[in-house]
Amino acid sequence: MSAVDRAALWLACLTAACQRPGPVVPPSPVAPDVPIAVAQPAPPLAPPALRHPFGVHGQRYAAGWQMPRAGQAALDAATAAFYDKWAARYLVAACAPGQLVVAANAGKALPVNPSGQAHGTLTTSEAHGYGMLITALMAGHDPRARERFDGLYRFYRAHPADDAPQLMAWNQVAGCRDAPGDSGSATDGDLDIGFALLLADAQWGSAGAIDYRGAALALLEQALRLDILETTDVPSLGSDARAMETRYQHGTRTSDFMPDHFRAFTHATGEPRWQHVADASLDLAAQVQRTFSPAGLLPDFIVETQTLHPRPAPPRYLEGPHDGQYAWNACRVPWRLATDWLITGDPRSLAVVQKITAFFAQQTRGQTGAIGEGISLAGEPLPDADGQSLAFLAPLTVAALLPGADPAWRDALWTDLVSRQLEDDDYYGNTLKMLAMLVVSNNWFAPNSP
Repeated sequence: MSAVDRAALWLACLTAACQRPGPVVPPSPVAPDVPIAVAQPAPPLAPPALRHPFGVHGQRYAAGWQMPRAGQAALDAATAAFYDKWAARYLVAACAPGQLVVAANAGKALPVNPSGQAHGTLTTSEAHGYGMLITALMAGHDPRARERFDGLYRFYRAHPADDAPQLMAWNQVAGCRDAPGDSGSATDGDLDIGFALLLADAQWGSAGAIDYRGAALALLEQALRLDILETTDVPSLGSDARAMETRYQHGTRTSDFMPDHFRAFTHATGEPRWQHVADASLDLAAQVQRTFSPAGLLPDFIVETQTLHPRPAPPRYLEGPHDGQYAWNACRVPWRLATDWLITGDPRSLAVVQKITAFFAQQTRGQTGAIGEGISLAGEPLPDADGQSLAFLAPLTVAALLPGADPAWRDALWTDLVSRQLEDDDYYGNTLKMLAMLVVSNNWFAPNSP
């Protein structure tokens, strides 16, 4: 081997290829690199805090109101428990993703279609307004309250009245269609939806996906033009009343007298005419009660409101033979006007409600099971009115909170109300029970309250 070859071999042996294998030596530990600061996405914003959560009782009712002696904790617990059952049965996903309806025929083996509803009714704007009121008021108990409210809102917006795009067509049927040939609005549904939107704004604010306050103001602008009679400032039968027969153009439904709503609308819109609507409704109620009912009751409908002598509607004016008596519409009056007194202390609301309360306490001798399902203005039970629907019991329970009611009568009404199971009644009675329980338990509030 030449000197050159020996030098090359020596260089090669300096590499690993010429070395004997040995134990593997772990590398020396190395200090970790200092991480480079990277901008991280902001955490999701927390949902806005509830301003009026269920169970806080932030609305101060008028001085002199009396709660049932069961006590606040029991009232809240019963209200929350019934809501859970009510929502499970009546709040139904339907028609389009993200939409909810209040299913007016849920739990019924056969569909019922009272009050002129079309065959195969899915829901009505009346039911829809109730659902929006209830879900806004139950926030704080129901973690899905806002989601449910928004689902109801989306269905409302998908079904505008044919003559007023901000109002709701009053009746939807199977297939998610508006009732054929009858897609005007109903005043009570419009007013409750508008009030519920103000509740939602007061509860959650309007900076989210839905501008609740803006939607309310848009609705109220059309409602004031189309749902309120120009000559008398009392509620009309609906947005298309002006296009109906002459006898309907000046008719009104007493259960649409919602003074607490009208006062809230005045505050929200700055429109003084809404206060005129509150005044006109209360004045008309007192006049008809005083003139036509020795029992102190109100009829379902009043006609000829444009004259100096408005009167109860004749039989079969709009819905049935008892349109001029205390029946399935007027039964809501004690709830509507008692709620107004609780919020505002207006003595006119108090006076009307006290007469109704006194009549029923005396007529039934304090036995709530004898209330029945309709009374003539003279104070006699109507034919076939011997049932026990919650639709008549629940509003009287609210009325019994007002001064002058016998505490034993108040307690009996509440006990009977709570004892009735969901299966005992239908959508209408159960929903009026739900609304009444919210008021009785002091979980109602005005949108403009602190």
